[in-house]
Amino acid sequence: MNRVSAAALPVWFWVFVAYLFLPLFVMAAMGFRDSNFIAFPIHQWTARWYGEVLADAEILSALWVSLQVAVYSMVIAVAVGLPMSFLVARTGGVTRALMITVIVLPAFLPVVVSAIAIRMFLGNLGLSTGVAAIAFGHAVGSVPFVVIMILTRLSAMSANMADAARNLGADDIIVMSRIVLPFLAPALFGAVMFCLLLSFEDFVRSFFLGGNDQTFPVLLYARLRFGFDPGLAAISTLVLIASTALGLYAERHIRRRNLGR
Repeated sequence: MNRVSAAALPVWFWVFVAYLFLPLFVMAAMGFRDSNFIAFPIHQWTARWYGEVLADAEILSALWVSLQVAVYSMVIAVAVGLPMSFLVARTGGVTRALMITVIVLPAFLPVVVSAIAIRMFLGNLGLSTGVAAIAFGHAVGSVPFVVIMILTRLSAMSANMADAARNLGADDIIVMSRIVLPFLAPALFGAVMFCLLLSFEDFVRSFFLGGNDQTFPVLLYARLRFGFDPGLAAISTLVLIASTALGLYAERHIRRRNLGR
C-alpha cells in the first residue's frame, strides 16, 4: 500500500499542475491565432492581436484605471494596517483576540456582500462611485492581509532591540525609523505587492463601485458577453506575464531581505 501511495502521489501532483497551468497555456496560444475565433488547430501563427490590443484606447484606459486604483488602495491599506498592527502587537489576552477577529472579518465576508455594503455606505455619505470608491473598497479587503503579514514579522522581533536603542539614547522616532521599520521592510514590501495584485484582479468590488470608471477585469467581463476573441487572450496573457514577473520579483526580494537579516 505504501509503495502504491508513493507512486501515485507524484502522478496526482502533476495532474494538479496540469489542471492549473494547461488553461493558461491554451489561452496564451489563442493569442497567436490567425482568425477571429477561438479554436484549434492554429493554422498560422500571428502576433497582430498583441499590436491591436496595445493600440486599443479602451483597454489602455481600463489598465490605467486599474493601476491607479491598485496604488491608491495599497497606500490606504498600508497606512491603516501598519498602526493597527502595532496596536494589536501591544495588546494581549481576550482583547487581542477580539481585535484580530474584527480586523480579519472583511477577508471572510462574501465579496459581493462587502461590495454592496460599501456601495450603500458611500451612497449614504453622498459620495459617488468611481476611482476613489473602488480604491476604498479594495483597501477594505486588503487591510486584513497587511495586518497579518506585519504581525507575523513583528512576532519575530525581539523587544531587546528597541530597548537597547533606547538605552543608548535613541528616542521613539529614531527607534521607529532605524530599528522597527527596517526590520519590518520585508513584510511591508510583501504587503505592498500583495495589495497591488489583489486590487488589480478584484472584479466584484470594481463592478459595484466603479460607475463609469471601468477597471481591466470589468472591461474584460463586458467584452466577454459578446464572445471571446484572440485579442482578449492576448491582453490577458500580457497581464498574466506582468503579474507573474511582479510576484516573482517580490518573492525574490523578500527572500533576500530575510536572508540578509
